[in-house]
Amino acid sequence: MDRRPDVDRRPGAGAAPGLEIIIARLMTVGTYVAIGFVLLGVAGMLLTAVDPLDHGTPPAFDLGRIPGDLLALRPEGFLWAGLVVVMGIPIGRVIVAGVGFLRVGERRLAAISLAVLLVVLAAILAAQGLEG
Repeated sequence: MDRRPDVDRRPGAGAAPGLEIIIARLMTVGTYVAIGFVLLGVAGMLLTAVDPLDHGTPPAFDLGRIPGDLLALRPEGFLWAGLVVVMGIPIGRVIVAGVGFLRVGERRLAAISLAVLLVVLAAILAAQGLEG
């Protein structure tokens, strides 16, 4: 047994070398992508003279419409895409961490990651149920 004080014995400590770097890059790139989509959406609104405060109700969220809106260069498509990326970043982080834990045999931490994903999924389904 290693009794050195500099060895971190916490569960998952050192479990996947480089995992933190991968997660940091995912979050950084995801944030830049989200900001880019939102900026393009705002620029599109300015260029087409759309005043977001003039609409009585915001456009309804429809995940299936986003690709078509992006291809048609509709500003709302870029805004929705940015919001989807923002919501997806933490989910992606949990998925990457769970896979990283599985790869190094940390089953308990991988199970916790799966539990977090299930809670997020339940929240999404509950929100859809409340909306409809």
